[in-house]
Amino acid sequence: MVALACLLCGCVKTQATYVTEHGLGPDKWATAWLLTRHISPGAELRVVAIGEALPEGIPFDVPGAKILRQGTSSAFEVAGQEHLQSDPDLQRFARIVHDIEIGAWGAAADPESPAVEHAFRSLQQRHGRDKVEPDCYLQFFGDVYAAIQTARRNDAPIAAEALATQCDVAVQQASRRVVAEVSIEQLLGEIRNGKRVAFVDVREADEFVEAHIPGALNVPIRNKALAVSQVAGADYVVSYCIKDFRGFEMAKALKDAGVENSVILNPYGLRGWVEEGLPVVGSKGLSEGDGEKRLSECVQSPEACLAAKTDRH
Repeated sequence: MVALACLLCGCVKTQATYVTEHGLGPDKWATAWLLTRHISPGAELRVVAIGEALPEGIPFDVPGAKILRQGTSSAFEVAGQEHLQSDPDLQRFARIVHDIEIGAWGAAADPESPAVEHAFRSLQQRHGRDKVEPDCYLQFFGDVYAAIQTARRNDAPIAAEALATQCDVAVQQASRRVVAEVSIEQLLGEIRNGKRVAFVDVREADEFVEAHIPGALNVPIRNKALAVSQVAGADYVVSYCIKDFRGFEMAKALKDAGVENSVILNPYGLRGWVEEGLPVVGSKGLSEGDGEKRLSECVQSPEACLAAKTDRH
């Protein structure tokens, strides 16, 4: 109980881990933002499917948790406690969350609550209600807080365009925080210096057959346990898909499983690889032998290879 109180009040400086089940309500994700981005910046958020066992950490917005909707108080208000008293922008944030999730029968406590709710629903409609990534929700509510601050400073309504969060941008920003990115040039240099690099293509088999990085393993995202067993001993494990959305998921899963140097490419994914002039093999690329030979040439002379960006294969 003491540890929980300290975490809520910001007196614990070690990085916390907050855990919850997936859900679609704004109170859950606003609370996730409050805990991991405002009260304990840098804290880890782990989200599991409904019904799955929660990993070790501080639970919130799940049955039995201390941080949970209580009566007429949202989970956001319960988590905020002391912080709400000293931050007027956070107080307004709490009123908006309360309006959306709890204050269904009376007049809204904040005139901007409908606009924030509309922006939240639009986010889910654009990307699919059950397909919005946690990092995108965190970015959205970070945008809400920033918009509230800007509105107060300018004595103006919350700008609708400030809440038009794009999930692809949010996920890529999150990848830079959670999983290291390695430039293709740096990666070629590591191979040249004798480092063992394992490429993990997380796409489906039919995608892999069309084009993939020479020597890559094909391990779809749902088979991460297989990937762990196949990359043992590698100095770098590079997970990728076309633009590295699935690649990032695999890289993070491998990192969480204890795989050291689990990284993604920059530029991102197979598209970035090809656009930098690197070879692919498969029905739309070179043969495996020719692809490996071409990649070996790129390793030995990366400047020449990277410069030949118009030579796709």
